[in-house]
Amino acid sequence: MTRSMRKKKIIAVLYPGSVSLDVAGPLEAFYYATLISKEETGLDNCGYEIELVAAKAGPVESMSGVRLFAERSTKTVKEPCDILLVPGMKPNETRYEDDGLLQWLNDQAARSTRVVSVCSGAIVLAHAGLLDGHRVTTHWNSGKKLRENFDNIDVDDSKIYCKSGKIYSSAGVTAGIDLALSIIQEDFGRSLALKIAKRMVVFLQRAGDQSQFSELLSSQGKSKRFTDLLDWIEENLSLNITTSLLADRCAMSERNFSRSFKADLNYSPMQYVTRRRLEWARLLLEEDNQALDAIAKTSGFVSTARFSASFKEAFHITPIQYKKRFNARG
Repeated sequence: MTRSMRKKKIIAVLYPGSVSLDVAGPLEAFYYATLISKEETGLDNCGYEIELVAAKAGPVESMSGVRLFAERSTKTVKEPCDILLVPGMKPNETRYEDDGLLQWLNDQAARSTRVVSVCSGAIVLAHAGLLDGHRVTTHWNSGKKLRENFDNIDVDDSKIYCKSGKIYSSAGVTAGIDLALSIIQEDFGRSLALKIAKRMVVFLQRAGDQSQFSELLSSQGKSKRFTDLLDWIEENLSLNITTSLLADRCAMSERNFSRSFKADLNYSPMQYVTRRRLEWARLLLEEDNQALDAIAKTSGFVSTARFSASFKEAFHITPIQYKKRFNARG
């Protein structure tokens, strides 16, 4: 059932203002690995041993005000560990820079088999000097800050999680659970990871290269003059939408509308509509068990063949392959 019967050591770092779910989510997955392994083997020396540490031992207030308890001070932690886990923090939080925590992280990382960041925890690792030359992900809202302040880091904030050497990073909050399941699969095999996903009632396991969010949706806030039109498009993707129809809704000439729309959103009107149809179809493939032709029709494509070709061109994978890989019910 397991690839290793040695209990692996996890050290999770707490600091004021950190996100409690970034800690609790992954640690729950690791706890279930220990619980299920013991249930199936009757042995106590499998799974994970978890310890919470902070600059000072005792209660540490998280971003939400929930207090987590650090069992030890980082000053007393000098032993190796299999996983060093660092959570993210509230925006503009800087208290992780106090009390020598960054230097300790740098020292402890050298003694750790894997260094794991959840959400904006990647920023903490970057300030500790641990991410230079690595490809990492983080919450999409933190990616810009990471890129602007650290030139030697390859930031790919479109991914749920990624691995670069001993550095493992994940996107926001629940993506930390996805990464934890991936690590459990590395350590103890796919079967255990699947059982944990079922026990926690989460997705079987989203692959790391699944996108965090829709790039188009994130860009909608850049255009105030087309806000109502974009809302209308979202509600009517299955209709026969044309540039002329959209221009009429804005009381603009087709030429002026097309020029203005592209200036605001970096896509022509029909490029935008097609991309939104594809992203809607992608969600249906992840969450629904409709047949491919039904998804194509719901998403506004004139044929399943056109839908499949457009999907593969946009996402470099066929709709059927995507559904097999990411469908939560599959």
